[in-house]
Amino acid sequence: MKDVLLTIATPTYNRAHTLPKCYESLCNQTDKRFIWLVIDDGSSDNTSEIVSQWIEEGKIHISYQKKTNGGKASALNVGIDLLETMYAVCLDSDDWFYDNAVELALKELETVKYDAKCCGLLALRNNPDGTVMGKREIPKEMKNITAVDVFLRLNLNTELICFYKTEILKKFRFPEYPGEKFVSPAWMQYAITQNYYYVSSWSKLCGCEYIADGLTKNKRKVIIKNPRGYTCVKKFSFDLAPTLQLRVKHGIMYDCGCLLAKDKDWLKNARHKVLAIILMPVAKIVRNQRFKDAKR
Repeated sequence: MKDVLLTIATPTYNRAHTLPKCYESLCNQTDKRFIWLVIDDGSSDNTSEIVSQWIEEGKIHISYQKKTNGGKASALNVGIDLLETMYAVCLDSDDWFYDNAVELALKELETVKYDAKCCGLLALRNNPDGTVMGKREIPKEMKNITAVDVFLRLNLNTELICFYKTEILKKFRFPEYPGEKFVSPAWMQYAITQNYYYVSSWSKLCGCEYIADGLTKNKRKVIIKNPRGYTCVKKFSFDLAPTLQLRVKHGIMYDCGCLLAKDKDWLKNARHKVLAIILMPVAKIVRNQRFKDAKR
């Protein structure tokens, strides 16, 4: 498979009912120079059976890896270890690619192939009706972009689809915390753009539809169950916020996450220590009001 350039990694847990749409979108790609890496995070449904059927069909290259349930971050870490192609992207089990997504992405990645400071390609995900999530586009003048630009300077309320250069991605791994199963993809986006940047794409690449039991629609419960996973991302936004107003906003939630996680090193780990101390009383109020039913 020397002609295969891209690994499309899909971490999945009991999503046999959503995977077919994802699979069909990959079968419909105008450029088939990819392998679909399905990382089964300990599913108890018939995921293994349906993926086995697709492998037998032979419409696309598929690699199936099953692991003990540990959450999306741990599944993606397994995927990172298995990467052998030049590029990689994560396609969630309830998302899909538009028919020419791989073709467009590979064409745009070719333009930055030799740019040592570019880690890959970044685009906004699209709603089922084709509009970008959050209803706001990346400004056309921002050809090179980082997570700080997206989430803090532009304050885009959205999710991203990121195509990475594998040689750079392999330098990073999501943090994993005992007893927790979720770390936002934003952790990687922040971590990798401390030293690299993405090239922006305005192409329509990935469609996304939130499901009733998905992580995003149950954000508060996810935070309660995964406070350290939440806080490690919030630390980036607190540390890197470009304005005092944003630093206060994210500092409160950093402190709040530390309270939920019972993190004794919360002050030691904070870059803005004085502000973290000042904001702690407010964080306690937020914790008591927003997460009053939090249980560890």
